[in-house]
Parts: sequence; C-alpha cells; structure tokens
Amino acid sequence: MASIKSKTKGGPVAPFMADFVPLSQLWEGSSAAYPSEYSARWAMRSMSRQLAEAKAVALHRNRLMVHPQRFAQVVEQVALDDYSKRSRQPT
Repeated sequence: MASIKSKTKGGPVAPFMADFVPLSQLWEGSSAAYPSEYSARWAMRSMSRQLAEAKAVALHRNRLMVHPQRFAQVVEQVALDDYSKRSRQPT
C-alpha cells in the first residue's frame, strides 16, 4: 500500500488507494476467485460497465488495481441477474 506524505512535517500519512490490490490477486493464491489470468481478464471484459459503475477497478500508473469487496459485489449481482434471466426463459 502506498501512502501520501503530509506537507506538514510530522503530519499524518494518508493511505493512497488503501483498499485496492493488484489485479493478480484475482487468480493467485489458494483462495483465488479465478483459476487463471485469462479467466479473470475475460470476466472483467464481460462486466466492464458494471465494474466501472461500482468503482471496483482502477488504473494507476498503467496498472490495473481492484477493490476486492466492490469487485465481489459486482460479480454476485451479475451472477444473480444471469440466473434470473435464465429462469424466466421458457424451456
């Protein structure tokens, strides 16, 4: 996490993008939300409008960063909407 130093000597340090993490956290680690980088990036493309509206993804210094809680909320809402659409279609 980066921080912005206060202009006043000895002043408080303000966290910068404190709740955002690198995009790679979506597919790295044991509790990753996606099995691969490709699947994470595909999901982001398919939900780009919703992610932007929820301010769940940011571009800082040409690096994509995600807000995990907001990202999860968008994914959950899209999944619920998709199921709702499918359940209304006649079979």
